[in-house]
Amino acid sequence: MNKINKTQALITFENENFPINFEPAKVDFPGYQDLKAKVDEIAQGWDTYVVTSKSYPYDKKTKAELNRIRKALNDRRKEITKQASQPIDEFTALIKGLDLEIKEAVDHINEGIKAFDEKARKDKHQQNLIKLGEIATEYGVALQKLEYNPKWDNKSTSWNTIEEEARQQFEAILEQEKARKEAEQVIANKANEYTKPAMTASPYLQMLDYKSLPDVLTQMDNDHEYLIKQAKQQEENRKKAIESLEQHGDKYVDAKTGEVVDKVHTVTLKLTGTTDQLTALSNFIRDWGISYERVN
Repeated sequence: MNKINKTQALITFENENFPINFEPAKVDFPGYQDLKAKVDEIAQGWDTYVVTSKSYPYDKKTKAELNRIRKALNDRRKEITKQASQPIDEFTALIKGLDLEIKEAVDHINEGIKAFDEKARKDKHQQNLIKLGEIATEYGVALQKLEYNPKWDNKSTSWNTIEEEARQQFEAILEQEKARKEAEQVIANKANEYTKPAMTASPYLQMLDYKSLPDVLTQMDNDHEYLIKQAKQQEENRKKAIESLEQHGDKYVDAKTGEVVDKVHTVTLKLTGTTDQLTALSNFIRDWGISYERVN
């Protein structure tokens, strides 16, 4: 083989000829028919033979003799097979040695190719991120929300394909964000509609991460209904508590137990507000059983 420049020329065996001659193994067995006839004669009739107590010693010797004949036949077969296989084994060892030598060269080259390909993938990945960042800015979407496809780093994947797939994702993200904002506004509006008691939208906005809008709205209604029932129960408990109290001098005493619950406190306030506000305050004071008088 002519010497070649390994950095410029391809290795080829096209113009070389390495002849390998092969002849099928031949086993000459001229006495086969005679041997077969002898074996047939020995082996026939034993399928119906019955071992008896009288024939037992003879039968054991016969079995041993038959096994000796079997062993002799198989030993000869193995010997001839080994001799016939020896050239094949030697040839196999030669070819495997050559193959291993070439494989070591292939493995070394492959390591260099892998390092080069990996660097190319990393370089393309960085370039893709720069270009995708520009598209993300165009859509007004954070680049981190894009699901990066590892196939985009392959040498065979064109930028046109990457851009098309990325834009499809960005458009879907915009639709999702638009739907999220609309859902948040619906929740905020609904929260503002609740009065007595009022509700805040904050916890229900977070529910959108794992619940649909209809489910969140249903949850809001259920929660508000629960708060109403709870407020009514608290009001009933408060009234019962007030009804059970009696004022004795400057103290409130539980009429049932005689326990001193609290002292009477007097505070002078100057209140300023609309008629509706003062009326609402007056009702509140009366509901709570607080004594009051007007001071001019």
